[in-house]
Amino acid sequence: MAHFLPEWMTLVERDFNHPAIIGWCPFNETWDHDGQKQDNNLLRMVYDVTKAMDPTRPVIDTSGNYHVVTDVYDIHDYEQHPDIFYRRYGVLKKGEAHDNFADRQTFQGQPFFVSEYGGAIWAPNADNESWGYGNAPKTEEEFVSRYEKLTSILLETEAVCAFCYTQLYDVEQEKNGLYTYERKKKISDEGYARIKACNQQIAAIEK
Repeated sequence: MAHFLPEWMTLVERDFNHPAIIGWCPFNETWDHDGQKQDNNLLRMVYDVTKAMDPTRPVIDTSGNYHVVTDVYDIHDYEQHPDIFYRRYGVLKKGEAHDNFADRQTFQGQPFFVSEYGGAIWAPNADNESWGYGNAPKTEEEFVSRYEKLTSILLETEAVCAFCYTQLYDVEQEKNGLYTYERKKKISDEGYARIKACNQQIAAIEK
């Protein structure tokens, strides 16, 4: 805390007026380490300090897991099979959430955000060190179709307020971007047009 909190406060103060920032998230996936669980008091304190410094933006205490006190309830889910994904999200009603760590955190009716999903590798010429989440699509058609199906499920349920696909660009060994590390196209123009059309659907929460 002595090292982290002053640095975090400096960051919040520095970027407070940046128009691109819509919320704060000081931690990501606070997994157990060597049998030691996260310090819930630390997460709560950092959340409280952040809200005191900026009461105008929502704060997520730790993205993905494990939530202690948060304005937005977000989860990460790299399930690749659309039917399973639908059973988790497509059936949800407004005010509900799928909780992949129900034994460690409690949904309390906050806006529900699927902040990491997708992540399928698409890199036909990648080396053995390249990777993505789940089973790799075998063709571009399968890659684009999987994107459309997973994303449409989230758009068509009124329970989900937002989503974030993993990821826009490849990052080092992760070859799961929609574009390469060098910001070059990975799929055909037709494929990008389908992805764009999928994203332009009116979300159920907007209706």
